[in-house]
Amino acid sequence: MALLRRFGISGFIFLAIFIFSLVVFFYSPLRKSWRKSFAGPDREILSVALGRATPDYDVRVAKVLTHEGIFLEIFGPLENGIEPLVDRIRLPDRRDAFFQFQGRATNLALQDLDGDHIFEIIAPTYDDSLVPHLNIYHYNRASGHFEAYEK
Repeated sequence: MALLRRFGISGFIFLAIFIFSLVVFFYSPLRKSWRKSFAGPDREILSVALGRATPDYDVRVAKVLTHEGIFLEIFGPLENGIEPLVDRIRLPDRRDAFFQFQGRATNLALQDLDGDHIFEIIAPTYDDSLVPHLNIYHYNRASGHFEAYEK
């Protein structure tokens, strides 16, 4: 009660918050649980596209934002109720971008660019200087993976 009379109610509240902050700062399990409650999601799906991007089957392509960067995740057809991850590509830039595709703004598209009836994956991004980049990937039959497309 002497503290309450000396500092008043606002001083007492400040002291309680200060002590609580010190406990959270120095007690690791409590600090980790508070960090998780204020942190965003581990993964954010930015967009999804479906189409024939391999010669044998249709795929589902997801553009995913994580704390490590932006990735393209390519999933194959269902096997025992599970879509297997066929390939995972880390995009070179950390910022998502949109581009005009067939009259609409999109941040992920599938398009047959070389006339082989297999779609290439088009994923725009911005670098740190906000210079836009159009990342294009196609399926390499020899390696069984997706690679950067070069005409």
